[in-house]
Amino acid sequence: MPFLVRNPGAGALEERYALKPGSNTVGRSRNNDVVIVHASLSRQHARFDVGENGTLVMDLGSRNGTFVGGLRVLQCRLKNGDSIQLGEIALTYAEERQAPRPVSGVTNLEVTLRQLVGAGKEPDLTSAIRVSGALPIQRSEAKLRILLTVSQILSSPEPLDKILPKIVDLLFQVLDVDRAALLLKEEGRDDLVPKIARSKRKDVEVDTFYSRSIVTHVFQRGEGLVSDDAQVDPRFAESATVVGSSIRSSMACPLNAKEETIGVLYVDHRSIPNRYGPEDLEFLSAFAAQAATAVENARLYARLEREASRRSSLLRFFPPAVVGPLMDAPDFGQQVRDAEVTVLFSDITGFTALSSRLAPREVVSMLNSYFPPMAEVVFRHEGTLEKYIGDALMAIWGVPVSHDDDADRAVLAALEMRDALALMNRQLGDGNTLQIHVGLNTGPVAFGNIGSPDYVQFAAIGDTTNVASRVCNVAQADEVVISEATRRKLRTGLFALEPLPLVTVKGKAEPLQLYRVSRRAVDETFPIAPVSEAAPG
Repeated sequence: MPFLVRNPGAGALEERYALKPGSNTVGRSRNNDVVIVHASLSRQHARFDVGENGTLVMDLGSRNGTFVGGLRVLQCRLKNGDSIQLGEIALTYAEERQAPRPVSGVTNLEVTLRQLVGAGKEPDLTSAIRVSGALPIQRSEAKLRILLTVSQILSSPEPLDKILPKIVDLLFQVLDVDRAALLLKEEGRDDLVPKIARSKRKDVEVDTFYSRSIVTHVFQRGEGLVSDDAQVDPRFAESATVVGSSIRSSMACPLNAKEETIGVLYVDHRSIPNRYGPEDLEFLSAFAAQAATAVENARLYARLEREASRRSSLLRFFPPAVVGPLMDAPDFGQQVRDAEVTVLFSDITGFTALSSRLAPREVVSMLNSYFPPMAEVVFRHEGTLEKYIGDALMAIWGVPVSHDDDADRAVLAALEMRDALALMNRQLGDGNTLQIHVGLNTGPVAFGNIGSPDYVQFAAIGDTTNVASRVCNVAQADEVVISEATRRKLRTGLFALEPLPLVTVKGKAEPLQLYRVSRRAVDETFPIAPVSEAAPG
């Protein structure tokens, strides 16, 4: 899977953006596949097309350009390690592809390993290590080369379910063993979980053959163990597995990573006692160290992918300033909580009639042009983009971070959305002038991840959102209308409020007092009732 790698600077963590097969747009707008919020990037800056023949980058008419290897490009096929610059953002293109395979169907490193261990030859009975050479210096050099080749084979980051079988396959190649098992410690558990087990003669169940006594002994002590004849070893005299599985010679080594034992690698021989000696245990310990590194890299690889996916999801809903703290709170949204918020609903005026005159693709194109600048206004005032509903936009202020002036921020955003739309209409100049009407309400909601923990869809549920939608329906073209509850939360004198006649809305028995909002000018005298005054009706 290819990645774009960004290093924000000294002391900052590297960011990796996974590129899926097909088209991947990159830009500062929230509806891109890869969202990078930076002033130097266009809303949709570039596109990366990932296919079987490689990855192609295309500039999408960006203001500050797309550069590969320091040269400005409109379109360029990428190779692993290429430096890319989008505006002022420096990236590196990284591929994780397998090395070219020779005709035999295995990688060059695997061919090298087979040559080093003398594939097909009978094992040397003086040592379980499959290495040729009689002189000590020859054996030492060969063992080092085997371990180096194993390290290179395991160096490419892969998912855990792919790296574990590879570790055990390599183990059978470099050591004379009948059976092997790999067990790992998982988060939240104190015991070991069997992950994979293999037999040279036939497949075996993962929990039937290896000695739990031996494995537990190695895991708890954090050091390797060799049993010359496990059948008579007093350390495991009480082990039913040793007796029942006819275990004669066995070895086990801990998988140690960062001074922590994360698992155990176990091998045994069913027919030859005294098969393994100190040299074999030393070699298995070195092999286990490389396996532990590969396991940790696989877990890190998976964690980075999850974090990149979660960051991308959060950036679609929340302003960049709060995404960092939310990343540090992985349980955010999983527990629904109560909050007081100001809800903003915005609709395109006359959208149904407009849609009837346009082809479906034209409607989609128009909405893709309309929503990004509206969302940018919401984020600039530190609001949360709750959802798009057809042509409607819903945003809230008060979660995940609350401010004393959330109501003021929401009303300012509503007025600026109207201004941003006027600018967009002038820039498009295609005859399809858009107008919006906006309604706001303040009150309690239940807020959290509604649906599935695996699908990030934050939502605010409650009567407050329903009323905000009704207020929006009351507003006319180019109007911003707020409820009495929102008016009572305003803390500044930035706004001129014009009281409207009491209005009855669906779902409310009592009529609502609403206000039409505009920016306050020096000569405007629309009254604003004191916050302490009771709401009409």
